[in-house]
Amino acid sequence: MGAKMKGKRTAAVLLFVLAWTSHAYGQGERLTDGQIAGIVFVANRAEVATGESALRRTQSRSVQALATRIVTEHAQVNQEIIALMQRLAANLQRSATSDALTKQSVDDLARLDEVETRGFDAAYLDREVVCLQQLVNTVDTFIRSTTSVELKMLLVRFRPSFIFHLDQAQRLKLAIGTPEIGR
Repeated sequence: MGAKMKGKRTAAVLLFVLAWTSHAYGQGERLTDGQIAGIVFVANRAEVATGESALRRTQSRSVQALATRIVTEHAQVNQEIIALMQRLAANLQRSATSDALTKQSVDDLARLDEVETRGFDAAYLDREVVCLQQLVNTVDTFIRSTTSVELKMLLVRFRPSFIFHLDQAQRLKLAIGTPEIGR
């Protein structure tokens, strides 16, 4: 991949982090539990959509395995968020952060669709490392700030799988440049 393409990809990822961080932590008002659940739901939906894209595009068995796990586990989190909200007779609520994440997910998928097959795995893993790190950081903040014990317990229960996904994405990102490793 040329330096120009890598620079553009890095700039796009950094813009995403800045946008997500400013929305997640820059809101003047305290987020409601419904907004917290909405943000986590949208972030997981983005992970599922990006993972499904990777499953269609990658030729790497290692990337396929990671994407399969991400799709399965993040979809499970969202099913549990919906079930929890139904038990609490509450609704997922939109916020500036969830709206920004929705837009970013669409933009990420469009950028990944433009990447040539040869560079796809690296672009996908770059996105995953940034987004999963931000998800872990956001979940940590939400665990401390939610008033719902049930939502807090759900976040605490799924946090280790988010960390595992991040670790796997980081490891694959390091290995991706080595011929035949993880292929």
